[in-house]
Amino acid sequence: MSLTSFPFIAFFLVSLAVYYAVPERLRWCALFAFSALFMLLSSPLLPLLYWAAAVLAVNFCARQIAAGRAAGNGRRAKGALAAGILLTVGLLAALKYSGFLAANLNALLALLRVDYRLPIPAPASPPGVSFYTLTAVGYLLDSYWGISPVQPNLLKTALFIGYYPQLISGPITRYRQIEPQLFTPHRFDYVQVCFGLQRMVWGFFKKLVLSARLGILVDTIYAHPERYTGLYIWLAAALFLFQLYTDFSGCMDIVLGASECYGVLLPENFKTPFFSRSVQEYWQRWHITLGAWLRDYILYSLLRSRAWRGLTKWAKAHLGKKAARQLPTYLGTLCVWLLIGLWHGGGWQYILGMGLWFWLLITLSQLCEPLFKKALAFLKINTAGFAWHLFQSLRVFALAAVGNMFFRLQGLGAALETMRAGLHWNPEIFTDGSLLSLGLDLKNIWVLLLGLVLLLLVSWLQETKSIRQRLAEQPLPLRWAILLLLCLAVALFGMYGPEFNAATFIYEQF
Repeated sequence: MSLTSFPFIAFFLVSLAVYYAVPERLRWCALFAFSALFMLLSSPLLPLLYWAAAVLAVNFCARQIAAGRAAGNGRRAKGALAAGILLTVGLLAALKYSGFLAANLNALLALLRVDYRLPIPAPASPPGVSFYTLTAVGYLLDSYWGISPVQPNLLKTALFIGYYPQLISGPITRYRQIEPQLFTPHRFDYVQVCFGLQRMVWGFFKKLVLSARLGILVDTIYAHPERYTGLYIWLAAALFLFQLYTDFSGCMDIVLGASECYGVLLPENFKTPFFSRSVQEYWQRWHITLGAWLRDYILYSLLRSRAWRGLTKWAKAHLGKKAARQLPTYLGTLCVWLLIGLWHGGGWQYILGMGLWFWLLITLSQLCEPLFKKALAFLKINTAGFAWHLFQSLRVFALAAVGNMFFRLQGLGAALETMRAGLHWNPEIFTDGSLLSLGLDLKNIWVLLLGLVLLLLVSWLQETKSIRQRLAEQPLPLRWAILLLLCLAVALFGMYGPEFNAATFIYEQF
């Protein structure tokens, strides 16, 4: 069941009415029941059983961790932690990466001239398996470290891992943050429900009005790179980054808005990333919960490990103090970025484009920072001015767009071949009317351009203050007029229906 479909809207409204109709102490039970129903309606039986197996494993292992800690038996707690992580991560690896692993082993066997090939498995994955796996692993680690309470109730564990608004596309939550909200009774709050509905409408606007149109242009160009060469390729790269943002952040607006209506405030996953001044800042504003999860559970664990401490000592003795500070950090972040690439998909295009590309950019910027500062001082550039900020943001956008070409184009060879096609110089495409052959007529192009201007304006206003708070400060007639206009825009200009599949979110595959 897609978040932009009419069945989902009906499902959400019915669940919201039931949620506030039942007694307060039973409202978490209503959320669990509707989350289970959502899973049944959205997933085939076999992937649903995978999810149920993960919930059972996490609940059992967390209780064993708690029992081991209570008895002072560190070995029991550590064994339960290892078993829980192996089961959940192993299930993810089998469902998502077994085909990638088999294909690479076959390539290695062919290189070694071994006359044997492994079958390529293609198991069905549950919706959002990557998201709820990280949520579950974080819960087990927090339980083991003693910074999160253990939930013995199986149904409450299932609700935490399978809370339906965040199930398909995140955000990745921490149990200690969301537990008081999921299981504490919430009274109906008119303002909060209004805020949630407003955010959902804005998400529908991003997805159905903007992302759907952007997708048509991007698909047309990338489907025929032999025809659309040169600047078409780079136009598609820029448009895809906008498409990915409006798709994913639109999904987050729907998810966070729906959850807010229940009184459950999920963590933000985006913070106006296109105003970033550096690639590092861009990733601090884009997919925030994924970056925070990998930083807290992977990077910090690596830097505190015995192996990394030994590396620090070796680097200090042989390479100097500066290298001892930098080398372990850069290697640790390399591991994190490899995992980011692998998390996005089992393919080298993800590892290179979403992982190594951004790690290389961030590492080079940090290494060259003293040189950059000297150059700026020599050229007497006003780094506090708007023009410099605009240049930095455009630079980050261009670098991110190149990296995301690997994300969009299936296969490393296809990505490199498409980039090669972009070396042709053809500026006449902006004046000869050929842009109207990409699947959108002039009216739809104007809708898209005006929508993107509105998106950037709202993002700019969000930099200093929540747009919903700004709207709440306006007179009641103006508030309702703006909201009705936005609803009307979605109804009139949204691309949906039986002949157009705007419903599927890009990040649902994870």
